[in-house]
Amino acid sequence: MKNLDDIPVWLFALLTVATFDAVGFAGLVCTRRLGHMLGLYALLDNNTVGWIFSSILVMYAIAIGLIAIATWGNASTASLAASQEASHIVTLYRTLAGYPEPHRSEFMRPILAYTRSVIEIAWPAQRRGEVSEKGTEILFDLGSRVFKFEPTTSGQSVVHAEALRAFNTLVEFRRRRIEATTYAVPTALWVVVLIGAALSIFASYLFNIKSLLAQSLLTTLLASMIALLVFFIASTDHPYRGVNAIKPLAYEIVLSILTQIP
Repeated sequence: MKNLDDIPVWLFALLTVATFDAVGFAGLVCTRRLGHMLGLYALLDNNTVGWIFSSILVMYAIAIGLIAIATWGNASTASLAASQEASHIVTLYRTLAGYPEPHRSEFMRPILAYTRSVIEIAWPAQRRGEVSEKGTEILFDLGSRVFKFEPTTSGQSVVHAEALRAFNTLVEFRRRRIEATTYAVPTALWVVVLIGAALSIFASYLFNIKSLLAQSLLTTLLASMIALLVFFIASTDHPYRGVNAIKPLAYEIVLSILTQIP
């Protein structure tokens, strides 16, 4: 699916619909010819075919609908994880400002470096479906320094406890973002989606309609609707990958805010 991730979303949608329509029409023409040659249509009743077709379509609609909801949920979770991580970068940065010098500058500089690494290193890697370890190194180095600090006043103890809490929260949201990078529809579900689409479209061929134009129009409408659902699932399957991936806008805003804080 990596090559598909590099296609602009509008072109991906157009190609998906066009492919399903072309395959659906070609299958209809071949099936009609073979069916009339073998006399199969004389044995079929449209009412019976309609009941079977409706049953197949309902089961497929439920299955693909649930899969579409699941992929949208994964994409929303990925977007939320990035937004929460960005907001906690600001929280930690402001908390570290409560330390006395020279610890304050020593602790705050890595936060700027980490934010830049997310934008410049981690995000391009995520678009390729990879995970960068640069951010982990920066956070672990910062954590080791903060953990070694020994408060000498009650005020420093409060700041230190809050900094540790904010640091651990940031690490947790980083983990969630990295997990979201691996979100993907399992191969078994893609088999269900594609085979179900083929069965649903094929079932529409069994209707005994005299006009090829009328049946072609109905088949095209069905194939287009299925294609749009398949496109939606595929386009939201990898929320951080490809040209249509989630953008690091939240981190860019955070970086601009942090650079303005004295």
